[in-house]
Amino acid sequence: MTNDTIAAAPGRGGAFLSEGASRRAVGATTGATVGLIFGPSTILLFAFGAFVEPLSRTFGWSKPSILFAATIVSLMIMVISPVQGYLIDRFGARPTVLLSSVAFALGLAGMYFLSGNITAFYVMYALLPLLAIGLWPVSYLRVVSTWYDRRLGLAIGIANGGIGLGAALLPPLITFIILNGSVQWAYVSLGVIVALIVLPFNAFLLHEAPKAREAGQATAAASSASGDFKALVMKREFMVLAFAFFLLGFVNTGLVTNQISLLIDGGLTPQHAALVQATFGIAVLLGRFLTGVLLDYVSAKRLMSAVCVGGAAACLIYATGPAGALVFVSAILIGMVYGAEFDVLSYIIKRNFGLAVFGRAYGLIFAVFQLGAALGATLLPLSRANFQSYAPGLMIYAAALVASGLLFLVLKEKAATHA
Repeated sequence: MTNDTIAAAPGRGGAFLSEGASRRAVGATTGATVGLIFGPSTILLFAFGAFVEPLSRTFGWSKPSILFAATIVSLMIMVISPVQGYLIDRFGARPTVLLSSVAFALGLAGMYFLSGNITAFYVMYALLPLLAIGLWPVSYLRVVSTWYDRRLGLAIGIANGGIGLGAALLPPLITFIILNGSVQWAYVSLGVIVALIVLPFNAFLLHEAPKAREAGQATAAASSASGDFKALVMKREFMVLAFAFFLLGFVNTGLVTNQISLLIDGGLTPQHAALVQATFGIAVLLGRFLTGVLLDYVSAKRLMSAVCVGGAAACLIYATGPAGALVFVSAILIGMVYGAEFDVLSYIIKRNFGLAVFGRAYGLIFAVFQLGAALGATLLPLSRANFQSYAPGLMIYAAALVASGLLFLVLKEKAATHA
């Protein structure tokens, strides 16, 4: 990576890094990947399903009441994302990540005292996202983005791939701990992992590029004083990007939470539906990496537009009745949407708006995405309840994805800088 690694100081083309700096860039990417494997995105969201049955069995809670905790997490993400963005732009990603690592580990350890009081469970699932405020993806992607320019897409893809890897690794680990211990000890064990793995990796490896950090802090201070970020939010380019991600959020949460149900409703066996879901998971992981690679060679807006059209086609296939090998094709196309979206967001924000506002821009758009998710998550169940079919809801999802793809096409896109 020596000749392709560039310190991306705002407003400059950057310069090729020395061999030592290149090692630090690789180290930062490694630290980000490990942090995202064991971060709140995986523990509180992707691995949440591993706790549902054991919690129900242990405390006698109904599954819908347990799943409400996931809704609380989504709402908390929507609230804290802009705050996280402000913190990392104002104080830097590294200190925010380190403090949050300690707080999140302690919060998970506190789940040892979990009892049959479901209100306390809800309170903890509202508190944990806040304790982990610096560990959501934007902090790590901000650090990685300071080191790379010409290979920015690949670096983002590798780092973001940690979420997919964590989503594959953590559920079996959690299940093993619960079977050999308890639900409470599973949470405590995750806290120990954060304290003994994530915190040291972050402390030793997660450093921003020095020139980018200095320039970014100076520019961020000037931006905050002059209200430049408020002006940025009002720009057409930012509003188009935000609305495109609102539509993506509207679709994606509903699809991933209802995919197995709609497949079974369409005639697949539970085992067949689970296999399709596993294919989707693999597609997400591969999609994150492949998108990162392609972003260095293909227009980001055209790539995301194509992925959205593919996701729309998958929705229409499901709407006409999932059958045969097409269900696997649909799962792959939907997985590619999940795999691409936040790689593309990080890439476009760094290219079009710069590092000085990276955290705030990403945080605000991520909050808009979560708002879309909250509004769109119930569309498919409502479609099934009112029309005895998922098809009407799936057609609305397809239209939303096409609209999102068109919005990406009208974005302006700045090219990579070169030494």
